[in-house]
Amino acid sequence: MVLANCRAQFTAQDFEFVARVLAQKQGSSVSLVELLSDPECRDEMLDHQALVQVLLSGKGQLFVSQHLYFYVLARTVLKRQGLDDRELSDYIAALLWKFSHTQRLHTVHEKLPQNYQYMVEMLEALETATAAEAFLIRVHMGNYALFLSGMFKAFIERRQRRGAPDFSFYEQIGKSSFRTASEHKLAYQLELTQIYHQLADGFQVARQALNELASRVWRPDSEPPLAW
Repeated sequence: MVLANCRAQFTAQDFEFVARVLAQKQGSSVSLVELLSDPECRDEMLDHQALVQVLLSGKGQLFVSQHLYFYVLARTVLKRQGLDDRELSDYIAALLWKFSHTQRLHTVHEKLPQNYQYMVEMLEALETATAAEAFLIRVHMGNYALFLSGMFKAFIERRQRRGAPDFSFYEQIGKSSFRTASEHKLAYQLELTQIYHQLADGFQVARQALNELASRVWRPDSEPPLAW
């Protein structure tokens, strides 16, 4: 499952990086103790534009975790699109981290070993799934639609010209999948109900935020790690 837990997985090097960058920009020391012990202080510091500038500068080697990298960048583009919710940013950062690993992109859950490469395969799987399995598949469909249409805009456009589904297809699948998932009791138990609601209502905006992110960190002609 993708959970909104990137911030909970920051490393000691991540906190040192944040403290060092902000100390250089602000001209004063930043307390590591505050970063480690005060979530509100940490979140405010993570919103600082100086972190984005360093992460995107391409200067030198960055000793930060993917969790920090994806959170800061996702938070930046989502805020710019009006989605100013840290839990949502955390969730999308976790999604980017998980789906950056090809195997996780194709697998719904460890308890469902079947790999999926196409939406139609997931829709077919819903026909024989239990209620719990259907919830996991729906969530994966929403995540998959957001990741693919968000991070691979040019790829979708190229395929669209050859008759493949356009962005409205992914938005429809994403919205309906997150909406259905938000109504399941497991979403409540996992504290994901509100996030799924936000993604159902704001799928297009979230997708456009990821379009911007992809344009800044990947080549325009990048293709997803799929066996099409």
